[in-house]
Amino acid sequence: MSTTSVSVSVVMPAYNEEDGIAVAVAAVREHVLDTVLNSELVVVNDGSRDGTGALLDQLAADDPRVRVIHKSNGGHGPAIMTGLGQAQGAYVFLIDSDNQIPLEEFAPFWAAVSGGGDAAFGVRRVRHDAQLRKVLTVVIRQSLSTMFGVRLYDSNVPYKLLKRSLWTEASALIPEGTLAPSLFLAVFAARRGYAVTYIDVTHKDRETGTVSIRRWKLIKFCARAFRQLLDFRASLLASTR
Repeated sequence: MSTTSVSVSVVMPAYNEEDGIAVAVAAVREHVLDTVLNSELVVVNDGSRDGTGALLDQLAADDPRVRVIHKSNGGHGPAIMTGLGQAQGAYVFLIDSDNQIPLEEFAPFWAAVSGGGDAAFGVRRVRHDAQLRKVLTVVIRQSLSTMFGVRLYDSNVPYKLLKRSLWTEASALIPEGTLAPSLFLAVFAARRGYAVTYIDVTHKDRETGTVSIRRWKLIKFCARAFRQLLDFRASLLASTR
C-alpha cells in the first residue's frame, strides 16, 4: 500500500500472545479491514518469547493488509511508538492484542471521525483488571486534572481512533522512550482543544497471553511514567507560550 492510499492503520503491539493473537488479528480483519476500504493492520511483535512472532508471519503471508514488525523487547509504550512510526493511514487506531475490548464496537468510532471529528477515544466504565491497576487509574485521573486541568476518565485506554496528523503534532512533544504515549496523546488532544468523542466500551477479562507488568514492577513503572509526565507538562506549556 502507498502512503496516500491507506485510510486507517490499526496499530497493535503484541507480547507473548501466542494463544490469542490469531483471534485478535481475525477480529481486526472482520471489523476494520473488511469494513473500511484501504485499511491496514500494523502488528509490533515486542520480542515475544513464545510463538507469537511465527504466527504473525503466517497471518501476514495470508493477508497483504497485515504487516508485522519484529523488535527486541522494550515495553508496551515503545512498541506503540514503533507502530505509529510505521503507520501509513490518514487515521490510526490504537488497540491492544489481548482481546479485552471487542472490535465489534469499532463502528461508532469510525462514524465519529467520518462525521468530522478529530478523534474517538474509548472509555472503560467497568474494568476487569487487578485492583492495583484500578487504583492507579484513579490516581492518574486525579493527577491529570491537577497537572493539566483536563478531565479524562480513562486516559490510557488502548482503544483510540484519531487523525494521524493529530499524532504527528503530539509526537513532537512526546520523547521516543515514553512509557505511556497513549496517555500523553489523550492529554495533548484535550489541552489543544481537538474535537474528541468519548465512547463507552466493553472491557472483558483477559483469557490468554501474558500480563507483562505486575505489582511492584507496575508501581515502579508508574513512578517513571510520572516523571516523564512532568517533563511532558513542561514541554506542552512551553509550546503554548
